[in-house]
Amino acid sequence: PLGKFLKKFVGPVNVRVARKEDKLKVKDEYNNYRDRAAYMFLLFPSTLLLLRWWVWDGCLPALAVQVYQAWLLFLYTSFALRENVLLVNGSDIRPWWIYHHYLAMLMALVSLTWEIKGQPDCSSKQRGVQLFLRWAIMQGIAMHLQNRYQRQRLRTRIALGKAKRMDVVAGETAGVEGQLLLLYPVLFVLQGFEAYVGVLLLQTAWHGLTSEWQVIVCGILLVVMAVGNFVNTVETLALKLRFKAKMKRTRHRQDPGQGGPDRLHQN
Repeated sequence: PLGKFLKKFVGPVNVRVARKEDKLKVKDEYNNYRDRAAYMFLLFPSTLLLLRWWVWDGCLPALAVQVYQAWLLFLYTSFALRENVLLVNGSDIRPWWIYHHYLAMLMALVSLTWEIKGQPDCSSKQRGVQLFLRWAIMQGIAMHLQNRYQRQRLRTRIALGKAKRMDVVAGETAGVEGQLLLLYPVLFVLQGFEAYVGVLLLQTAWHGLTSEWQVIVCGILLVVMAVGNFVNTVETLALKLRFKAKMKRTRHRQDPGQGGPDRLHQN
C-alpha cells in the first residue's frame, strides 16, 4: 500500500514499478542522488564558512543561510520521497532513517523562519549557525564513507544470496574492515557533535540569550536525531558482530581446527 507521506505529495497514484530493470534504475538513481548530495553537503557549508571570513567580515548574511536551509528542506524531502518509492518497490530500508528525514525536513522548515541576526556581536549571535555548518561538513564526509562502504557490502551480500538487488541498506553483512574502522568512529563523533549543537541551542534559550521558539525546536530535534542515529548505529554494529560470530562458528564446524583430534585421526 502507498504510504501516507507519499500520498500527500503524489496523490493516489501507483508508483509500483512492474519491470525489474526499471526497479533497479530507481534504486541506482537513488544511490547516485546520495552521492551528489554528499558532495553538496561538503561544498555548500564550506563555501558559506569561507565567504564568511574572506568576504562577509565574519558575519553570515541572512539570505545566504536561508538559501542553504531551503536547499536542506528540498534535499530531505526528496530523500524521503525516493525512499518511500523504494519501500513500495521492495527495498529494505530501516524505518528510522526515513523518520530521521521527516524530522530533518521539519527542522529545515522551522529554521527557515529563524531570524539570522547580524552586527553588532555577530560572532556570538551566529555561533549556533556556524557550529551547524561545521557539523554539515562532517555529515558530508560521513555520507561519502557510508555510500562507498554500503555499496561494497551490498554487492557482497547480493553475491552471497543474502540480499536482493533492490535492497539499499542492511544491518548484518560482510564488509571491508579498513573502512569500518574509519566509518564507525566518524559516525559516533558526528552524532556526538550533532547532540552538542542541539544542547548548545537549548542552553542559549535557557540562559535567556535568545527568546526565539525556533532555537528551542531545532535544539530538541537535533538531540532527538542524534540519539536515534546513535541507537540505530549501535544496533547495526551489534547485528554485524553477531553475524560475524555466527559465520565464524559455521566455518569452525565445517572445517575442524588444524592439528586437532580429527587431523590426528586422519594421519
